Amino acid sequence: MPITTRSLLPALLAAALLLPANIYAIGNGIGAGLRFPLFLYQDTAYGTSLIPVWREISYITSGTIGGRSAVSILLWVLGTTLLIAAIVYFAARRKDCYEAARKPLALLVAGGAVAYLLSCVAQYGPTLYGPAGFAVPVGVPLILAVAGYVMTAEEDDVLEDEGEEEEYGEGMEEEQ
Repeated sequence: MPITTRSLLPALLAAALLLPANIYAIGNGIGAGLRFPLFLYQDTAYGTSLIPVWREISYITSGTIGGRSAVSILLWVLGTTLLIAAIVYFAARRKDCYEAARKPLALLVAGGAVAYLLSCVAQYGPTLYGPAGFAVPVGVPLILAVAGYVMTAEEDDVLEDEGEEEEYGEGMEEEQ
């Protein structure tokens, strides 16, 4: 059985939430980490941390984190929200026409990637390198590739089903 658009797309969207979207280093070697859409893994001179995104939001609302770091986290949350919205949109429109749902789905996924890139720029500057450290947004091209796939993939499930029906019908005519 060939892999179809309908079976591959949920896996790609889920992978977009599970892949590390950013590798970064803090300042002058104070620490480094991986930022996933839903959590942050960080190893610093102060210890190792696993920080979920909702904890980062609470740091902003309590005033613990402010300035560029707060803007960066808010843009990150926006990107994660757009990816989750893409998954929910796909799940809700799965039975509908793929062609009608394709463009909004691709825009949601691409918007998530752009928000992640803007988050890195907000924290580290336009070159992704500065006094705060540096970032390598490894997940952004991968998420953009998922968005490109969504835009270019054809709905092959319907075409395969129609082909099987025609072959079945032809066989029945020959038997009669």
